[in-house]
Amino acid sequence: METYDYNKGSQRTCVTKRHLVYNYYRAEPSKGVAKQIALLLHGHGDYSYGWRYTIPVLLSQNIQCIVPDLLGFGESSKPVSHSMYHLKAMAQDMMEVLAHAGVADGEKLVVIGHDWGSQLASRIMLHHQTRVSACVSITGTYMPPLHTRVTMDEFIQQYPNFSYWKFFTADGTPSLLREKLPVFWNAVVRGAGQPAVPMSELESRLSTDPVPPDWLRKPQIWDDEDNENYLRTYWRGGWEAPMNWYAAFLENFEDEKELDHFAVLQTPFLTILGKFDPAVPPEVADMTKGLLAQSSTKVLPYGHWVVHEDGVGLGTMIVEWLGTS
Repeated sequence: METYDYNKGSQRTCVTKRHLVYNYYRAEPSKGVAKQIALLLHGHGDYSYGWRYTIPVLLSQNIQCIVPDLLGFGESSKPVSHSMYHLKAMAQDMMEVLAHAGVADGEKLVVIGHDWGSQLASRIMLHHQTRVSACVSITGTYMPPLHTRVTMDEFIQQYPNFSYWKFFTADGTPSLLREKLPVFWNAVVRGAGQPAVPMSELESRLSTDPVPPDWLRKPQIWDDEDNENYLRTYWRGGWEAPMNWYAAFLENFEDEKELDHFAVLQTPFLTILGKFDPAVPPEVADMTKGLLAQSSTKVLPYGHWVVHEDGVGLGTMIVEWLGTS
């Protein structure tokens, strides 16, 4: 299976107007002029490396790929204040990364997001509509602008599947994840046929001592190199910054209260969900009914980490959809 070589000179560094450093990769098609530009936004618990199987598929179709480490992840800045993680501000950061990569102002792009990257993708679509020709949301779905201010408890009451957000935003969680990182990866990075530990049981599993040996095995969907890359990246970078994505989410109300919660968006939108995803089950697609004029939904026989399970098939599906959207 072909993987993208992140060491072949495509790495760049952009400093934004907010004085944040973004690490990103500019991957160019080897033949011909790029016919499209794709902005690939990874999910939580991931970084730019997560797209290693999908990038070659897009490049083979003359699609240029801009692939950043999002704020708090990989080699990008890791501010500890959750006010830095508002989606509108990070969407503007992405506009600056694109400009730094040489993408002309006003040039349209395809925005592809996995997990939390899909939420950022949708906010780029909302706040920079003229720049987005199509949007792809992988194991995530479009959530309309927040039209009322809610607390975390109220949000969880409305969306009980996201009850684990409370654990993820607790003060002691980042240090616990760093201490028990192999246990965390073993629990949540599962493929089809390997049921993930229910998110409601994650805290108790991470708090268990002594740790059963089988809880320390690397995820089956990763090879040894993948496992080492993710352990090294998160032991070095920690979890204090990444968890701010959860802590900041409800604060996006201030940026979105003037937007039309019930607006029907015209941008072509593809939602790809995993049949065995415990975090974002397929029924979440119901949230978008009536809000996307040109929408398609695909449910694949995978878990939450479809980008890792079948990045090639994922890229092929996206290319085929772009040809018909």
